[in-house]
Amino acid sequence: MNRAALQVPRLTPQAPGLRLQDGTCSLQPAACSPQSAFSLIELIVSLAILSVGLVGAVRVFPVGLRASQRSERSSRAAIAAQRTIECLKLTPWDELVEGAEAGPCDALRDEEGPSEEADYTVTTRITEPEVEALVDPTRLKTIEVTVEWLQDARSRRQSFVTYLRRETP
Repeated sequence: MNRAALQVPRLTPQAPGLRLQDGTCSLQPAACSPQSAFSLIELIVSLAILSVGLVGAVRVFPVGLRASQRSERSSRAAIAAQRTIECLKLTPWDELVEGAEAGPCDALRDEEGPSEEADYTVTTRITEPEVEALVDPTRLKTIEVTVEWLQDARSRRQSFVTYLRRETP
C-alpha cells in the first residue's frame, strides 16, 4: 500500500472556518465564504425586530386577562340571578308580594361559608305586568332580578326579567 494514498489531509485553522490544505472547505461550506455569514449589524437588527414583536405580544396579555375576569364576573351574576329566579318559582304564589327587595347575594354561596361572591347585591322586584290584552292579569307576575357588583373600581349591573304564571286550580 502506498503511504501517501492513506494520509489524511491536515487541517489548518483559518478564519472564518476551517480549510483543508488543498483549499476545499471542511464540514461547513457556508462558513468559508465571508459573503454568506451574518454580520453583527444584521444580528442586532433582527433582534430589534424580534423584541418589538415580543413586547407587542406581551402587552396584549393583561387586556385579555381583564376581559376574562370581567366575563367571569358577568357569568357569576347571571348564575346568581338564575338561582334567585328558581327560588322564586318555588315560592308559593300568595307569598310573592309586589315590591322590591335588595340584599347581598346568597345564591352563590355554598355550604363552606362565604366566598368572593359576597360583594354581589341582588335586587328582586315583583310587579304585575302592564299588558292590556291579558285575560286574567292576576295570574301573571313580572319578576325582575338585578345583580350589582364592583369591578375595576366601577359599579356593574345586569338585569334579568321573567314572568311567573299561576297555575289554575
